[in-house]
Amino acid sequence: PIACSRRGFGPKHRDAMAAVGSGYPSGELMVSAADCELEGDDDEEEESCPLTSAACPLIVASPLHRSNSSPAGSRTSKSGKSSPSNYAAALTGDDGAAEKPPSRDGVRLPAINASRASSLVGKRSSAVARSQLTINITPQMEGVELSVDLTEGELDCRQNDGLPSKLPKGKTTFADYRSSGSIVGQLRVDGVPPVPFGIQVEGARSSSSGSRINYVAAEHRQRTVVTGAGQLELGSGMGASGDGTVLEVSVTVGIHAVMNIIVRPAKKKELTKLAQEQALVSAMEKGRYSSLLAQITRSKMRKVEASLIDQASRLLKSIQLKDGTFMTHNELSKLMRWKRVTSPSNGSSDITESCCASADCLCNAGEAEPGEVCSVLSDQVHEALDGIAPSEVPADKWLFQALVKAALRSPEGCVWKSQGKFLLTNEERNQSPTAIVSLLERDNQENDASKAIKALVAHTEREYGFRVTAIQLNFHPNQQSSHRQHRDIYGAGQKGGINCTCSFMKCQGTVCYSLGSSRQVQCETMTDKRSKYKACGEECTGQKVYKWMHSGSAMFFNDPWNNNHTHGVPTATEACGPRISVALLCA
Repeated sequence: PIACSRRGFGPKHRDAMAAVGSGYPSGELMVSAADCELEGDDDEEEESCPLTSAACPLIVASPLHRSNSSPAGSRTSKSGKSSPSNYAAALTGDDGAAEKPPSRDGVRLPAINASRASSLVGKRSSAVARSQLTINITPQMEGVELSVDLTEGELDCRQNDGLPSKLPKGKTTFADYRSSGSIVGQLRVDGVPPVPFGIQVEGARSSSSGSRINYVAAEHRQRTVVTGAGQLELGSGMGASGDGTVLEVSVTVGIHAVMNIIVRPAKKKELTKLAQEQALVSAMEKGRYSSLLAQITRSKMRKVEASLIDQASRLLKSIQLKDGTFMTHNELSKLMRWKRVTSPSNGSSDITESCCASADCLCNAGEAEPGEVCSVLSDQVHEALDGIAPSEVPADKWLFQALVKAALRSPEGCVWKSQGKFLLTNEERNQSPTAIVSLLERDNQENDASKAIKALVAHTEREYGFRVTAIQLNFHPNQQSSHRQHRDIYGAGQKGGINCTCSFMKCQGTVCYSLGSSRQVQCETMTDKRSKYKACGEECTGQKVYKWMHSGSAMFFNDPWNNNHTHGVPTATEACGPRISVALLCA
C-alpha cells in the first residue's frame, strides 16, 4: 500500500511513506517498486519517480509510526515539495557514509505481526462460510400462508422482498436468504407443526470433523413430509374423517442451498396415520393399560413414527395392571376347575321374545333375507378331536383342562378382561392363529392344548370349506361373566370400537365351540343401516332368541345373519360354573 508519484518527491512525501509502516514490528516485507504510485498534484511539473530509478532507491530501515492525521495511502499537501536531490542526505548516516541501497526490484517493509495475521485469516474464513438459501414454494391449494422464522440469517433484500402474505395456487414463489455463517429457522403453515431447518450448521456427527450440514425436520435429513390437521375422528374401519395439510420439504447440500416446498391437501392414508397418532397420544395421556396397548398395536399397523411407538411402549411397561382387569394364576386355578362345571336346572329349551310393539313386525319373521344361517350343533368337539383326545377322557373335558393349564403357564396378565369376560392371548394380545398356537406351544410344542386347537381348526376348515383367520379363547369363570351384544368383525371396514386391533380379511362366518358349563347365547335382530330388517316404529324392540350352548356343542352363523343380528352371552340368572369358548373366524 505504498503510493509514489511520477512528480516531485519531497520530505512530506517521505513522511507519508513513513506513515505506511505504522504498526508493523521488525521483519521485512518486499513491495515491488513498479507497483507503487502516489497521487500527485495536477498543477505541478512532471518529474520521474525516484523509486523507479536505479540511481535513487528508498530504504525504510526501522519500524515506523502511523500518524492518525496521515493515514496510509492519503493524498499529500501541496506545500513542502522537495527535489530528488534532497534524498541524497536521507541515504547517509551520521558519519556521512553512504548506506548500501537495496535492489531496484522492491522496497523492504516490516512483516505483519501474528495478531494482525490471525485476524485476516478469520475474515477470510467467515467469507468462505457465507451461506445462501433459496426457498421455492409451490402451493396446490388455495389460501396458503407460509412464513419463515429465522433465528440466524436474514432476508436477502437485494434479490426480492420476501414472501407474499398469501401464496397463489399452482405458482412457484421464491425468496432468498443469506448469512455470514449459518441460516437456521422454522417453516410455519397454519395447522401444520413447525418444520425446523438449518443451512451450514455443525451437526452432532460432524462437529469433530468440522464439516457443516443442511437439514430439514431433523439432523442429517434432507427430505421430510409433515402432516397437520385439527382433531380427526377415526372411523369404524381404516379411514378417518376430517381435512389436513401436508408439507413436502427437501433441501440440497452446500453453502448455496435450494429448498423446495410443496403444500397440498392431505391424502386419506396420511389423515388415517395422523388420526392414529392423535389416538396414541391420547391413550398415553390417560395411562390405561388396555387402551394404550391397543393403540400401540394399531399404530404399528398404520406405520406411525417408530420413535412415538417406542415412547408409548416404554410407558406401557411402567403401568401396573389393576386388580380385576385380569385373572391371576391363583384365580385361574381356583375358579377354572372342571369339577365346578354346571348344567341348567330348569330345562334347556330355546326361548323366543318377539317384538313387543307389533305382532306384525318384520323382526318376528325369523330372517331378514334368504340365505341366513344360524345353528347350534351338539357333540362337535368330540367329532373334531376324534383320535386326538385320549379315549378314557371326554374330549370336551380334556380340551378344557388343557387350555387352563396353558393359561397357568402363560405370564400373568395374558388372561385379561374384555367386554365382560376374559381372553387368553399373548402379551401383545394378538389373536391370529399363528400367535395363539405359538402361545400354547411356548413351553412345549407337543402339549395337549396346541394339538387340540390345531385339530379344531382343521375340522372347521374341512367341514365348512373356510380358512380360519382368527382364534378367540374366551374364559367365563362364573355366572357373573358375560359377553356383550356384538357383531363379529368380517372385514377392514368393521371395527369394534376405537381400541379394536382386528385387521382381518373379508370373512364369511364364525364357528364357536363351547366347553364346560352350559350358557345361553342371546341372538337379537337389528334395524340399523347395515341390517335388512325394518323397524315397525319408534317403539320397535326387535326379536330376541336365547339359544343354549352345552359343553361340546358348536354354533355356526354366516355373513348375512351377522349383518342382520347381534349375539352375546348375558349374565346367568342362576349360579353356574366355568366355561371356555373357542371362536374361530372364517374367510
